Amino acid sequence: MAVNADAIQAQRIDVIIGAAVLLAVALLLPALQTQAWWLIIPCLICLILRWRMLAVLLLFAAMTYADTWLAGLYFLTLTLLLLMRMSSQPDADPSALVKQAAQQILLALPILVLIAVLIIAAGARWQDRSSPDRASTGVGETMTPGSVSELINNTEIALRVTFDDSTPAPAPGALYWRGIVFEDFDGRSWSRSDRLDFAPILAPDTDGVHYEVAQEPSRQSWLYGLHQAYTSREGTYRDARGILVTAEPVRQRIRYPVVSYKPEPDLNALAPALRQTNLALPGNSNPRTRQWAQDLRQQYPDDQLLTEAVMRHFNDEAFYYTFTPPLMSEQGIDDFLFNRREGFCEHYAGALTFVLRAAGIPSRVVAGYQGGDYNRFSNHWTVYQYNAHAWVEAWHPGQGWVHLDPTTRIAPDRINIGIDAWLAVSQEDLAPAARLRLQLAGIPGFSTAREAFDAGQYYWNFGLFDADGNLRTQDLNQWLENNGLASLPVWLMVGMLLAVVVRVLLTGERKPQKRSPTVKVYLAWDAILRKQGYGRRPAETVTAHLWRVALVVPQQAEACHDLADQLTYDLYHDDPADINRIKARIRDINRAMRKHVPRNH
Repeated sequence: MAVNADAIQAQRIDVIIGAAVLLAVALLLPALQTQAWWLIIPCLICLILRWRMLAVLLLFAAMTYADTWLAGLYFLTLTLLLLMRMSSQPDADPSALVKQAAQQILLALPILVLIAVLIIAAGARWQDRSSPDRASTGVGETMTPGSVSELINNTEIALRVTFDDSTPAPAPGALYWRGIVFEDFDGRSWSRSDRLDFAPILAPDTDGVHYEVAQEPSRQSWLYGLHQAYTSREGTYRDARGILVTAEPVRQRIRYPVVSYKPEPDLNALAPALRQTNLALPGNSNPRTRQWAQDLRQQYPDDQLLTEAVMRHFNDEAFYYTFTPPLMSEQGIDDFLFNRREGFCEHYAGALTFVLRAAGIPSRVVAGYQGGDYNRFSNHWTVYQYNAHAWVEAWHPGQGWVHLDPTTRIAPDRINIGIDAWLAVSQEDLAPAARLRLQLAGIPGFSTAREAFDAGQYYWNFGLFDADGNLRTQDLNQWLENNGLASLPVWLMVGMLLAVVVRVLLTGERKPQKRSPTVKVYLAWDAILRKQGYGRRPAETVTAHLWRVALVVPQQAEACHDLADQLTYDLYHDDPADINRIKARIRDINRAMRKHVPRNH
């Protein structure tokens, strides 16, 4: 028992060394942050220091970085082995160890599942920095019927947007996050033009709406903003079509300031090349639609009146909004407009653009996101992949490019109250993922918990990462470099690792002493004696302590001496002492002390 003071001192040394090592690891993270395995380093250090529970938590944290089932299984196996080591006995049966470790994981599973559900519901990505060959996510470079609606089950976050306090945020129905413009049509799919025009375009000299966008990794080269968006982010350019394009694909979370301006009338004529591009249609495709567009042109010579007539047609006729439309024939737009009349936003946007072009009105499809969820905890908007949307821009002389969304005529609630609220009342045949999302949202308190998690993620990302998606430890490294201390993190890590090695060499063979049941009984009794002023003193042996107690109650001296012999025997022998006999001796001594020791002692 006299070694407890040394053990406590050793534990304090371990705490100091471990904290310094983890700090050194944190300082080195900028070079490691692209590696999904960096959490293994502090995990191994914790194992060396025998901080096994902390190592388990780090392994669970590392598991969230696993982007494949194989990697997740690897981390889970490491966790199982670690729990087996924590539960091990010198002569334990391996099968019993596996069973015990699995039971510990199963006991913790409900809590882990609850946390995972909340994190996923909040839109967390399992891995922000995915491998270089990972495919892009979200809105793609082409739009084919079904390509946007398939995102309805994708709960990953696309954007987080915070509006400046000096400028009021637009209404939810006006939140169109413009991303990419499709101008080329091959009869089935819309795609963006390979030619981009990066001629200098000056922002209007008027007040605009200021906001900051935090865009998640997409491995695509365009950014998002409201209509007429301008950004000062380095390495970002604005095309004549209003597309914000980056020099490098977005491989990690980035933040950028944006200013959007109210559209002003454009009195200039549309450039001939751009006009030709936005009137082009594949030959001999969808003849019924072409004929209908020409008939409309005969009836409505004015572009605005013709456009309104088409929009009114979507509203007055029996068109339906669904993300599970039937398959279309080869003449897809003819089939959609005159036979099926069921589709999602990409069907209506593509059909409207085709009709307007056939009538001689330059038009293009715009894809991005619409709406989002407002977070009252952090005052930001969260835009998910299932908020993906497509709409139309048409050129009207004297006005310029005019925003048109046929969805507002067919399913206005989709825009005004949001996609989830619309799905909840639309009786759509939802996929399991979307159905589960709506069911969870119906649980009292779940939406609030989801909001809180999302706000926590928002503040975590804002505090931990800079605008380029790098850990803010870069700022600390820059300060160290400016003060001639650039090599300090490396030397600190080396020094701490040497300290760990020395610690292991000095105490590597010393295993933490396990307390027997009899010793636990004695320690509990000693705690009671301390309150009476008769507890064991520092560096005092068990025998010396109990002989001192015998002086207080001499009539129980024999019991004290016998108890001292029993406890000493238990400390140095494998076979345990008789715990019932020890408890009986303690009861006798306590009874004698209550009779003979004054209460106010």
